Amino acid sequence: MTQKLWVKLTVANIAMLAAVVILTGFTLYRTACFLASNVAGVEGQTQTSFNSSMSSYVWVITLLLIVIGAFFYSIITKRMLEPVNELSRAIQTMKKGEYPTRLTPRSQDEIGELVHHVNHLNFLLEQQESSRNQMLHDLSHELRTPLSNLQGYLEALNKGVIQGDQDIYKSLAEETERVTQLVQGLDEVKKWGRNDEERPMTQQYTAMDKFILQVVQLFEIEYERRGIDLIVNSSPGAASINQQGIQQVLTNLLNNALHYYEGQSPVEVKGESDDSFYTLTVSGPGRPIPSADQNKIFERFYQVDPSRTRTDGGSGLGLAISKEIVEKHDGKIWLETNGRCHSFHVQLPLNTKKHKDN
Repeated sequence: MTQKLWVKLTVANIAMLAAVVILTGFTLYRTACFLASNVAGVEGQTQTSFNSSMSSYVWVITLLLIVIGAFFYSIITKRMLEPVNELSRAIQTMKKGEYPTRLTPRSQDEIGELVHHVNHLNFLLEQQESSRNQMLHDLSHELRTPLSNLQGYLEALNKGVIQGDQDIYKSLAEETERVTQLVQGLDEVKKWGRNDEERPMTQQYTAMDKFILQVVQLFEIEYERRGIDLIVNSSPGAASINQQGIQQVLTNLLNNALHYYEGQSPVEVKGESDDSFYTLTVSGPGRPIPSADQNKIFERFYQVDPSRTRTDGGSGLGLAISKEIVEKHDGKIWLETNGRCHSFHVQLPLNTKKHKDN
């Protein structure tokens, strides 16, 4: 591909050079002959001899310039196309499903910018491939336990090793629910993680203090049953949100605070407004989260302690889904902790409304 392009560019440049040089040489030749004819003593045989010599010089110089120009044009064009050749090889490598080594930009022009874009694309593809492989590995790991339990129970029932009773059926239902939650969680990650401009996210201005109270009321009975105090302190403020999405975020945070609760302090939900953002915070005591894991807890399927078996029906996708939803709102979600008491903050813009109400 690049060899053909190099030949085409070289031939085109030589053709243009030859045309310019020949035209210039012919003009000089005609001008010199005209001027010589007006010089006293230059006539007849002398004029003919001058014209012949001048023509020979012009043709020699013209051919020499064309040869030298063609040589330099071919070298310069070949060097200019070397990055294109590297890009072609890199793309061929990517087509095979492999990832080429990073290319080094040789200039700051459009070709150098193209090299930079290809490097960035290669990095993103490699990252996505790694993320996809990790997700598949984690998903298979998460599904293996409930599916193994289901298989074990069903085989035992089929062989008559155990008899069906209410406890067995309850265990089967719990394992089935875990698998269902994993699949539903993956659907939610796909739904909120994709960039679909043709199906914009519906947002509407919402009184956040009333909205928080409505969501928290859904958890009051469960918290009371567990003997955990639930405190709400939200200040007024209106933000443009997708109510279903932000309700899911708050629900995930309250579920985590309930399922991983360890301690005596209450779980507190705060809503604070300033000139630019409305910040929602869920705080409470829980299992220790090492500093090295505080950023990773928002990754899909990530567990702070992989040795723990989930007995609360968690899928490991709640915080990942929450992160996707908050980022769709141009917001931020992060964790602050002192080791035992954890505070999850959700920051939502007050005055940004990217999507119109439907």
